This record gives sequence, C-alpha cells and structure tokens, in this order.
Amino acid sequence: MIQTKEKFLYASGAVANGVKTDGFTFFLLFFYSNVIGLSPALASLAIFIALLIDAFTDPVMGAISDRTNHRLGRRHPYFLLGIIPMGLSYFMLFSIQSSWDLTQQQLFFWMLAFTAMTRLGMTVFDVPHRSLGSEMSRSYAERTSIFAAREMFGWAGGLFNALLAYTVFFKDTPEYIPGTQNPEPWIYFGMTGAILMCISVLITYFGTLKYSNSSSNIKASFNLKLIISQIYIALKNKSFLIFFFGYLFIAVGWGLNSSLQLYMNTYFWEFKSIMIAAFLGIYALSTLTAFLIVPRLVLHIEKRSILLIAIAIAALIPPIPIFLFLNNLIPDSGSWNLFFTLAPFIYIANTCLSSSAIVRESMLGDISDEVELDSKIGQQGLMYASSSLIGKLNTGLGILVAGLALELIGFPRGSEVLPTSDQVFNLAMVQGPFVAFLMIIPFGIFSLYGIDRKKHENILSKLEVR
Repeated sequence: MIQTKEKFLYASGAVANGVKTDGFTFFLLFFYSNVIGLSPALASLAIFIALLIDAFTDPVMGAISDRTNHRLGRRHPYFLLGIIPMGLSYFMLFSIQSSWDLTQQQLFFWMLAFTAMTRLGMTVFDVPHRSLGSEMSRSYAERTSIFAAREMFGWAGGLFNALLAYTVFFKDTPEYIPGTQNPEPWIYFGMTGAILMCISVLITYFGTLKYSNSSSNIKASFNLKLIISQIYIALKNKSFLIFFFGYLFIAVGWGLNSSLQLYMNTYFWEFKSIMIAAFLGIYALSTLTAFLIVPRLVLHIEKRSILLIAIAIAALIPPIPIFLFLNNLIPDSGSWNLFFTLAPFIYIANTCLSSSAIVRESMLGDISDEVELDSKIGQQGLMYASSSLIGKLNTGLGILVAGLALELIGFPRGSEVLPTSDQVFNLAMVQGPFVAFLMIIPFGIFSLYGIDRKKHENILSKLEVR
C-alpha cells in the first residue's frame, strides 16, 4: 500500500507539466497572435513542427528510459536532465517583446525554437515520471489512486499558474481590458512559470528516491533490432491502439476547445480579468471532485464505463450555455450574473474532463502490463511516452486547428483591431458545437476497450509465474 504522503510527493512532479500545459494551451497562441502580432497560421505551424519533433523524441525517450541501468534506477536520472532545457526555454518563449519589431519570419523561428526546446525538456522528465507512477503499484484500483493524485497536482499547477496570470500579471488597467493584451507583464509570467516547473521537478525527484529501483528487474539491452521488434509488439497491441487513437481524438477536440477559451472569454463572453480568475476556483473544485470520486468509482465500476460517461457529459455540456446566450435566455455578457450562470456548466464539464484523464492514465498502466506479458519486457516508458506525446498533441494539434480556424473565419490579429460580430459568432460555433461533434469519435473508439478488472487480474497472475 502506497502512503498518501508518497503519492503526493510523486504527484507533485505533475505541477511542471501542468504549468507548461496551461501556458501553452491557454496563453501561447493568444500571446503570439494578439500581443506580438504573429500570424495565427504561422504560430500554428510552429507548434505543429515542434510536435513532429516530439513524435520522434517521446518514444525514443521511453525506450531509453526502459533500458537504462543506473544506480538510481531507470527513471530518476532523467528527472534532473530535463530541468534546464525545460525551464530556460519556457522563459525565453515568453520573453520576446513586441517592441523588437521583428519580421513574421523571425517571430516564427523564435517561437519554433523555444517551443521545441521546452517540449524536449519536458519529454526528458515527464516520460520517465509517468512510467514511475505505473511501477509504484500494479494494483488495478491503487494505480488509479496514484494517477488521480498526479492529475490533481497537474491541474493544481496549471490553475495556480493561471491564478497568477489573471490576478498578478494581467490585471485590468485603463489602457488594457482585459490585461492579457498588455505586452509588458508577459516576460514575468514566463519567468515565474519556469521557476515553478523547476521546483516541482526537484520535489518529486527527492521525494520518490525510495522508488528509484522499483522498476522491472528484467535487463534490456540497446540492441536496435530487439528494440524495434519489441516496439512493434507494443504498437500492434489492440488495447494500446484503442487507447492511442481514442486519446488522440480527445486531444484534438479538447485542445481546440482550450486553445480558443481565452478568445471566448475575451470576445464572446466579454469577461474582465477578475472574472476569468474567479473561474479558477470552479476548476479547482471540479478537479478536487474528480480526485475524490474516481478512485472510489473504480472500486465498483469498470474503467471503460467511467471513461465513456465522462466523455459524453464533457462533450454535451459546453455548447448548452452558448445556445442559451445566443437566444437571450441567460444574463448579458460581461456580467457577474452571467459568471454565476456559467459556473455549474464549467464545474460539471471540467469534473468529467479531469475524471477521464485520471482513468486514461490508469488504463495505460494496465495496458503496459498486457504488453509486458506479450513482449517479455517491461515497456512502461514506451507506453507512457505515448501518453506524454498525446498530452502535447492536446495543446499542439489544438493550437494548430485553432489557428487554422481563426484564419478561416478571418479573426484579426494584434490588439488594435476588434473582431466583427460575425467573427465572434463563428468563433463560438467552432469552440462549442464543433468540438462536441468531434467527441463522438473517441467515444466510439473507447467503447471497444477490453481490459476489465478480471482480465487484468489474469494478466498479473501470468506475469508473476513467468
């Protein structure tokens, strides 16, 4: 049985990814397009190219971690290696100033370079960190509890980063409403995020040294032919393919939703920064709710059932207030009455979104056990490399599709030009109903998932006698 303190020390490492994900998902496209003045299409392209790099580095990092033989185990040596590229590049990404008067090409290459380096540093840390969580326990239920804590800390990191953004760095001023359009505080926003990420990694490193040698005792070599054959075994596993493509389409849908959220809050709902900051309390409460209920639900309900219910509700809830608003059935934009009307919808949708993330990470641990049985070697690193990659696709593909959508509807860039009512309407249709439609795909894919409690117990029994 893993002690609660140990779960939290492990989970604290997720703060780093939470800060990065919050910065990339909600602020990056807005900063480069509406503050710095880079074309949304070019900003999207920079993210997409960085993702192509990730598509190579994530599985490679997983394979390297699985085959590392170090006195600190397979995972811990890489925790510290990721700190410098992760923190420094994240800071540099937001340090660029509109007053530098750079060309579109120069802005593009600046964004591309430091986006790629931030993601690479996160890969070096995050893939081994996710894998360690799977190795701390093989229990069907306790593994869910571990990743529930990890998910909660990841959300906490992102929410704290957003809280600082809206209440400290981007407070409304007479010149800038909302304050996110003010170019001056962004460098401090990036610096603070980088520091939080580094502190998070150090805490989880020292807090989990007890489990540094909890990895599989099977010694794996770096024989390229053997590695390729074992990766092939993993990639043709039915459960893994269902997980990968199901999560992929969730990432596309919710990444698009999240990337356009700041645009919606600014131009559709017309909230001030203090109102946007107040929503963070709703997000925190919903994340805590998911952390408390999902491990208990798993004791009685199969993971697939929980995931399907969460996906369905998370998809159906967000478009409802948009349609109500367009038909004048809820309060006026920019008002506190509208805030309190939207709060229940956001609470329910985000509780389901957090719950689905917890269940998915736990499911992947079960899948890694099945793959280990087939490949004769523990491949948690490779399995969780896929999760790390898709988590980045969440922001990357989301920003890519969001940027293309903004270009398609002719949404203006820079802070000097305001969008027309038609552009704002089209923005709402993309962020609401279109995203809900996309979620039909992962619902159908995950309905095919076949590892339940009984099957997982059978897999573990075979691993024990192997």
